[in-house]
Amino acid sequence: MKVPKGVLPHGIISLRICKYLYPNVRIVPQLIVLCASLISVATSPDANISLSCLDGTSRTLNEWVTTFHLLLVVVDPYTHESSWIIETGGRILRSFKGADCRGAWMVLGNEEHAKEFLGPWASEILTFVDPDLSFVQSIELEQTPAILHFDQSPKLVGSAEGWNPSEWKGVTSDLSTAMSWSKPIIPDSEDPSPYSGVPVTR
Repeated sequence: MKVPKGVLPHGIISLRICKYLYPNVRIVPQLIVLCASLISVATSPDANISLSCLDGTSRTLNEWVTTFHLLLVVVDPYTHESSWIIETGGRILRSFKGADCRGAWMVLGNEEHAKEFLGPWASEILTFVDPDLSFVQSIELEQTPAILHFDQSPKLVGSAEGWNPSEWKGVTSDLSTAMSWSKPIIPDSEDPSPYSGVPVTR
């Protein structure tokens, strides 16, 4: 079977997800692999794509990761789903202050909307804006909210779309291990219940 660009070519996925996708089909190991192959994942971007922050500074992704890894929490200011994750995302990004990585927001809107949406978090934590969706489209991100971890290659080495605490925990735990840093608590008692993301569209 030819796997389309942007989907996982192999791997193992939980039986629960396979049964959800194929409720009337008897699940066998071969089908588990097929389910995994159909799940889309974000991909590593062009290292020369520009990332612009609220103060107007624009640098290539490669320049932003010259000395640090980059952890992004991607939010869409025009959706409820992203608003529900602001406090959680801010807490996670704040937990990496002092580590050898940059923690930042990626807001799929302009500067004005980003400041209004994030409130005080926009001042405390580095914030990028992507009003034309050029960055998220370049990595084939499909849903928000999302969390993304880029190493210094820059390669996308960890990602999760929608709010699935175990998946976000996996991304941040891998980063913490790479940074020799303490792992944030996910989920926290104040975090929302898991929910699906919404498609990246305009």
